[in-house]
Amino acid sequence: MNSNERNKTMLTLTRTAVLLSLALIFQVGFNQFAQPAVGPLVNMTLIIAAIVVGPISAVIIGCLTPLVAFFLGIMPLLPVVPFIMIANTLLVLTFSLFKGKFHKFGAWIGVVLAAVVKASFLAISIRYLVVLFVEKVPPKLIAAFSLPQLYTALIGGVLAVIIAHYLSGYLKNQEK
Repeated sequence: MNSNERNKTMLTLTRTAVLLSLALIFQVGFNQFAQPAVGPLVNMTLIIAAIVVGPISAVIIGCLTPLVAFFLGIMPLLPVVPFIMIANTLLVLTFSLFKGKFHKFGAWIGVVLAAVVKASFLAISIRYLVVLFVEKVPPKLIAAFSLPQLYTALIGGVLAVIIAHYLSGYLKNQEK
């Protein structure tokens, strides 16, 4: 590996670590504000990660955040964690698939489709799949993993696209 490749790898790792740290700070530091604040901020971080460092790094962040949430007691049910990981992965991959398409509207279409896919997956999972592992899923959890997921993913995605637009010039200068 030459020094240019090594520098690019280190830049990617550093950016991934910073974005993971940011997502965890949002999860832990804003936990008292619950889903209306934490959800959009974590989703925003996942979409920014997909834009800035790519879908693989964003998927890693999206899989680590629910795991950390469980270990910190933020997410009380372990069987729900893999479904959140999958939902975050679907969010990132759907967004990444569409962000470069449809000319200048690809990112916006990607946000909408990614939000719908994530919210649909979680709503179906919490009602029909989690019950295979948990005898009685709390009604509050069912409510939290339904329509609010669509809102938090949409808000986070919109914020991410706006922020990434302003970050793009700065990031390009950093790569030189």
